[in-house]
Amino acid sequence: GIGGTFQYGYNLSIINAPASYIQTFMNTTWLERMGAPLQSNVILLLWSFTVSAYPLGGLTGAVVAGPMAIMLGRKMSLLLNNVFVIIAATLSGFSRMAKSFEMIMLSRFFTGVNAGVSMNIQPMYLAESAPKKLRGAVALTSASFTALGLVLGQIVGLRELLGGEESWPFLLASNVVPALIQLTALPWLPESPRYLLIDRGDKKSCI
Repeated sequence: GIGGTFQYGYNLSIINAPASYIQTFMNTTWLERMGAPLQSNVILLLWSFTVSAYPLGGLTGAVVAGPMAIMLGRKMSLLLNNVFVIIAATLSGFSRMAKSFEMIMLSRFFTGVNAGVSMNIQPMYLAESAPKKLRGAVALTSASFTALGLVLGQIVGLRELLGGEESWPFLLASNVVPALIQLTALPWLPESPRYLLIDRGDKKSCI
């Protein structure tokens, strides 16, 4: 869950704290490029695009999640899904250095793709892999990790931590940490037995 539904909750909440700083960054960047500041309604429009990129990416991720789960398997899909977060963290982490607010928008899109894939495939993987007696409890951990991500996102977003004016790029890039944890841990876990038997026809590996 740490690289799955946790990411959805975490990335949903970390964008709130640095909102004013990012809008100021947009205005400053535009001023340096064009020599004139942005109007407040244009800044609000750009911020709306930035926020909207996340659910748009989520829709894209949800659409590709089904084919990914069948073609690559549940486990491999979750592992490859972390690539989207790594790209997003790189874009947002270097956005201020590159003086590009467009990188933040693109970053939020890729973060959304990650969330859309994980919200579909992680519960599928857990339900198919858990022992019958524990299946219900294990499936519920998807919601638990979402809530944990929301809480930790709010905590990390405090100004005393990473929510300050100088540290907000690190806040947006901090989602790479759960991705690296999952990339380290998930290869040690088994593939979904249902996928191995029904999609791959590999009865021996399933057993």
